[in-house]
Amino acid sequence: MNPQHVRARNYKSIDDTGWIELDDLTCLIGKNEAGKTVVMEALERLNPARDLAFEPYEDYPRHRWPEYEDRHEADPDPVVSVRFELDDDERAALRDRGGRPVDGLVTATRDYAGSLNWEFDLDESAYVDSLVGEFDIDAETADELAGADSVTELHASLANREIDDDGESGLAALKAAAPSSAEAAVDEVGSETLRSELPEFRYVAEYTTLDAEIDIGAFLDRREAGDATASDRVFESLLSIAGLDPERLRDDDDWRTTLTTLEAASQEVTEAATGYWSQADDLDIHLRGREEDGARILELRVENPDHGVTVEFDRRSQGFRWFFSTFCTLYDIRDRSEGLVLLLDEPGLHLHPKAKREFRGFLDREVAAGNTVVYSTHSPFMIDVDRAYQTKMVQKSSDDGSTVVSDPSVVDEYTRYPLRNVFELDVMQTLVSRSQLLLVEDGTTYELLSNVSELLEPTDAPVIDRRWTVLPIGRLENTDTVRAVFETADNEVAVVHDGTAVDEWTPPSGVTAVGIGDHARVDGRATVEDVLSEAFYLELVSRAYAAELSETDDVPDALDPEAIADVAPSEPIVERLARYFDDHGVGDGSFDRAVPASYLQRNRDAFADVVDMDTRKQFGSLSRTLNRTLGSIEDVDRSGSGGFLSSILGR
Repeated sequence: MNPQHVRARNYKSIDDTGWIELDDLTCLIGKNEAGKTVVMEALERLNPARDLAFEPYEDYPRHRWPEYEDRHEADPDPVVSVRFELDDDERAALRDRGGRPVDGLVTATRDYAGSLNWEFDLDESAYVDSLVGEFDIDAETADELAGADSVTELHASLANREIDDDGESGLAALKAAAPSSAEAAVDEVGSETLRSELPEFRYVAEYTTLDAEIDIGAFLDRREAGDATASDRVFESLLSIAGLDPERLRDDDDWRTTLTTLEAASQEVTEAATGYWSQADDLDIHLRGREEDGARILELRVENPDHGVTVEFDRRSQGFRWFFSTFCTLYDIRDRSEGLVLLLDEPGLHLHPKAKREFRGFLDREVAAGNTVVYSTHSPFMIDVDRAYQTKMVQKSSDDGSTVVSDPSVVDEYTRYPLRNVFELDVMQTLVSRSQLLLVEDGTTYELLSNVSELLEPTDAPVIDRRWTVLPIGRLENTDTVRAVFETADNEVAVVHDGTAVDEWTPPSGVTAVGIGDHARVDGRATVEDVLSEAFYLELVSRAYAAELSETDDVPDALDPEAIADVAPSEPIVERLARYFDDHGVGDGSFDRAVPASYLQRNRDAFADVVDMDTRKQFGSLSRTLNRTLGSIEDVDRSGSGGFLSSILGR
């Protein structure tokens, strides 16, 4: 039975998640407290791998408990439903009892009473014929009963018969077994033909790290007493992967032979685990044994062959210990179980970003190859960019509780942030292959440089050479770090900064620094807005802040140079507007330079006829200076085949 869709209802923060489509490897993202854990806890209840019982008062949504309390025993609500696709044998078994899937699927639902209910189509006539044929009844009576067209008709016919238990024991047994309704018959057929085929649902929220030393005898005693620790369970998985019998480790008279077995097992475990850990640096895992005061101790040690030194397992990094321990647990689950539904809550939390990706690859290629895996994450490194469209988003509202959706447009920015990061990171990786980096201080400068350059493209004004990759880096002090990250050489990086000079920062050797103030006609620390004409920029501000301006008394609906003429006319335009907004209470009284920059990004084409000659001259002056660091200005590529800048701006 292969799960295709799941749905959780009436559980803790969940009213109804809606139907969630599953892939072999399904990722859940969402804000803290959105309900990711609760969704997986609910799904586990369909067929848990451990003993679980519902506690209605604790598990039912609190805000609805008063209206449910009086009926929960007589009319229990559903909690989890799963739609399954059946294989050929399962279909045949169902068909033999008159059942058939609906649109290729059957649905199983667990309710608060713990009952498992089924949904599929039932040919009632075929079911009745099959049921009657199971009992020892005389041919005439059997033919008469099998002629019933429905389960209800059969039930009524049996109820109206006088049955002599001594003479007609088969008929009495049939009467006792016959369901009273089609729904009851469906549940009976589902239970008899499909219940044993249901996959286990296993929820994993704690990822225990192996102990570095294990007393074999004490371990076996705890296991036999039912007191195994979390580390003991991981150790069992390790032994299973290595093909080791712990009782043999304890009882083997030839300890030397046992040690040889341990060494062979070490190699197998190493190859299995380090294949998904590129940071291993050729690490080898060693299982070593020693005897101490009559006890046999198994040691887990890690060797770096380059140094020829081994250290205790618990002296390695937390990330490696977590990875190895979790690897053992999941690898063993994969080998022991087939068709399992594995629910992993925040796996890979302690791993380096690259290790997260490798762990995700392990889940995909090894665990999800024969099982269904659902996992939650906050990290973009745990989301596969090739299957990002299959990522599900969990959101929570006061009206609807926790719901699960596939459309990023219907959730808030915070919820879809990790998914957005997946594509941003993928774009950033393309920068590695480009050497000419034009570093700017912030996203607003990036947006204005990029979009104004695009507006000026059809004119004869110089624009930013497309060989530049424009990258916002925050503080200028990050320049050396960025150069190292992208492995750039001398003279392959330029920095554009506000003003004419920067206090307490000196450009690194081989980096050209260009001050915006050298191309602006203002006093003070000029920003990129100051290489645009005052008229052009104020038109942009007026459109971006149109609503706020129209709602403010004593200010024009559209700003122009005359409107702000009295506000520090020689200062940078951003500072002048900040003062104007504060003095007149425009909006909340504060001016945000990011607002007009973002407006231009969204409405660039609407400003094609607004760009004036002053903007062309001043912006062209800045562009010309930047382009000189690349070589001759005649080499500017205007063919439309540019790199990062072109792709971002849609050229």
